Amino acid sequence: MEFDQALATWKEQIGEESVLCDRATLDRYARSTQPQGTQPRAILRPANTVEVCAIVQTAATYAVPIYPISRGRNWGYGDACAVTGGQVIVDLSRMNRILEINETLAYAVVEPGVTQGQLYEALKSTSLWMDVTGAGPETSILGNTLERGFGHTPYGDHYQMSAGYEVVLPDGRILTTGFGHYDEAKATYLYKAGVGPALDGLFTQSNLGIVTRMGVWLLPKPACMQGVVFSVADEAGIAPLVEALRELRLSGILQSTVHIGNDLRVISSGSQYPWTETNGKTPLPDPVREALCRQLNIGAWTGSGALYGTHHTVAAARAEIKRRLRGIAQVQFFDEALLELGRTVVKVGQPFGMFKQLGDRIAAAQSALDLLTGVPTTRYLKGAGWRSPNPVQDNNLDPLENGWGLFWLAPVLPMTGEAVLEVLDLVKPEFERYQFEPQITFSAINPRSLCGIITITYNKQNLVEAEQATRCYHALFDQLMQQGYIPYRVGTQSMQALAQGSQVFWDVAHQIKRSLDPDEILAPGRYSPLSVSAISTTPLTHS
Repeated sequence: MEFDQALATWKEQIGEESVLCDRATLDRYARSTQPQGTQPRAILRPANTVEVCAIVQTAATYAVPIYPISRGRNWGYGDACAVTGGQVIVDLSRMNRILEINETLAYAVVEPGVTQGQLYEALKSTSLWMDVTGAGPETSILGNTLERGFGHTPYGDHYQMSAGYEVVLPDGRILTTGFGHYDEAKATYLYKAGVGPALDGLFTQSNLGIVTRMGVWLLPKPACMQGVVFSVADEAGIAPLVEALRELRLSGILQSTVHIGNDLRVISSGSQYPWTETNGKTPLPDPVREALCRQLNIGAWTGSGALYGTHHTVAAARAEIKRRLRGIAQVQFFDEALLELGRTVVKVGQPFGMFKQLGDRIAAAQSALDLLTGVPTTRYLKGAGWRSPNPVQDNNLDPLENGWGLFWLAPVLPMTGEAVLEVLDLVKPEFERYQFEPQITFSAINPRSLCGIITITYNKQNLVEAEQATRCYHALFDQLMQQGYIPYRVGTQSMQALAQGSQVFWDVAHQIKRSLDPDEILAPGRYSPLSVSAISTTPLTHS
C-alpha cells in the first residue's frame, strides 16, 4: 500500500512519463556485468533538484528505499543496480546541464547527467582541458568523482579536483559544501574545504545524500605537451621501474597520473580473446600470449604518462626521465606532430600493403594521447569484451548492451617495487586456479601509492565460467583484504565485506547515517556494511 501511494505521489511530482514501472524497463536497469543484477521496483527520472527533493521527501514519508544513479554506467562495480533488490532507482541522467564554464579560473559546474563527451565538446572552443577516464564519452563526470575515480592528467584525482557540492539530504533539505552555504560566497568552486568541517567527502562513496551539482577543476591547455611510454621486457622488471617512477613523481618531474599495464591489459585493449588460435580453449596458452606480445612489440609491462608545461620545462623533464630510467626501461616520447608524421608514412605505404603494424601502433598511441589531453575514447572498453564469444564491434562497446562479464578489484598499495611484487604473488595463483587471464594495471594517482586495477573478464553466457569468475573475485578480494591491500572502491557485491578487520570507522559512519537518515531510506547498504545484513531483499535477477 505504501509503495502504491508513493508511486502515485511521484507521478504528481515529476510527471507520469518520468515514473517507469514496465517490465522491460525494470529488466533493463537490472542488467549487470556481474552474473546477477538486482531487480528495482520502479525507475524515477527527475529533471532538476526541486524534483529530487520531492522524490526524497515522498520516499521518507512512505518508507520506500530509493537508490540514485548518475547515468548507470558503473561497469564492473554494480552498473545501474542497487545493492539489494526492491529499491527504486532514481536516474539522474536527465539532469545534464553544464551550468557554468569559467575560463579565467578554469572550472566547470555540472549536473549528474553531464557526460565526458558532453563537457569535452563544450570545452573545444576554450583553452581548457578536462581530465577523463577510459570509460568512454557516455559516462558521468559527477558519478565518477563521487566514486573517487581517476584519470590521466595532473588533475587525475577527480575528488581532489572538485568543489562546491549541492546535496539533497535524506530529509529533502539542500546542503552546499565548502563556502557554498553562504549567500554571497565568491569562492564556492575555488576552495574545496570552506570553513569548519569539510563535509564534501561524506557524500562520496556513501549513502548520505544525492549530489545534484558540483564544480570540476579544469586544466589550462599547456604551451607544450608530450606523452611518454616506458616498457620493460620481463615481469620482475616492474619493481625497479616503480621505484624510479616514485622518485620522479615525488620530485615533481613527472606530474601526470601514471599507468603501468601488463601485457594482457595491452593486448585486451585492442583485441579480444583469440578463439581460433586457441581452438576455443581457455585460459590463454603461454605460446599464444608470447606470440601476441611479439606481434604488438610489447614487453611484460607498458606504462604511460605525460609532460605538461613550457617547451623549456618539458625538455628538461624529458632529459631527466631518460636519465633516471636508463637501464631500467625503454622510453619513448610522442606528441600529435609525431603521430601525424607517422600517419603520413602509413598513408604512403598503404597502396603497397606496407606499414600495417605501424598504423596499429599509431592508433593505440593516439588513444593514449587522447586520454592525456582530455579527449574521451571508447578504445579501452574493448577489454571488457575480452572473453566474449561474439565478435566485438567498434561501434558498440557498451558492456551491458553486449552482455559482457566483468569484475574489477582495486587494491591500494605503497608505491614500492616490493609491494607490487607481493600483490602479484597474491593474485596470480588465484587467476591460475580459476582459469582466467590477469589483466592488471598499477596507477600512480599520487606520488606515494598505487591503485591496482585488476580485471576478471568472463563469458556470461557460460554459467560455469560465470560461477568461476565469482569465486575468483571473492578469493582475490579476501586475500587482498587479509594482507592489508584494501580497495579504494568496491562493487555492490562487496559492500558488507568492508567491515572485516575494521575498527571504529564503520561504527561512526553508521552513526552519521542513522542521524541523517534514521529509517535508512536512501541507498540502503551502499558503502554501509553495518546496514547490509539487516536489509530485506527481493530475489536477484539473472541479467
